[in-house]
Amino acid sequence: MRGDTDHTADVGLVRPGMVAGGVATVLVMLWYADLLQALEAAVTAWTARLIGLEDAYQVGRSVLFTVDGQATGIDITVGCTAAFLLLPFVAATTVLLAVRRIPAVRAFTSLATAVLVILAVNQARMLAITAGMAHWGPEVGYARTHVLVGTAVSTLGVVLAGTAYLLVLLRGTYQSPAVDPRDLEEAHR
Repeated sequence: MRGDTDHTADVGLVRPGMVAGGVATVLVMLWYADLLQALEAAVTAWTARLIGLEDAYQVGRSVLFTVDGQATGIDITVGCTAAFLLLPFVAATTVLLAVRRIPAVRAFTSLATAVLVILAVNQARMLAITAGMAHWGPEVGYARTHVLVGTAVSTLGVVLAGTAYLLVLLRGTYQSPAVDPRDLEEAHR
């Protein structure tokens, strides 16, 4: 049996199956983007109620609420969904599984870490937009928060997710350059 980088045996079609699963995940994320957007809208409606927009509710991929007596809301588009931000992490994990450079458990743990960070940050972004609309009114609040704040939060989220992904992925991969003096003593015995 061939060994993996974590010294575990490769069992038949497990790794090719994981690669196929990664490719299938990317395709499902693209094909069912509207379902993922609707799920995010449901969570966004719930968080909007937490910040005081008691009448917030989800309709498809939209979150509707009232600000100063005016019906308004936000729409979770393909460019605004966390799935869009997660695609590079799913693709990178699939490639890592295919080239067998990283243990599968570590690759999936890295992906799970990135998913959690991206989902949390994207919800924070949606919450910032809805809070801005509630505070400054629908038009001004949306204009102030969607592009500037939204882009900053998304960028920060991708950087945080990428950092977390790499920290988990590379954990224990490289030896520390520091040398323990006891190791030198044992080497000379």
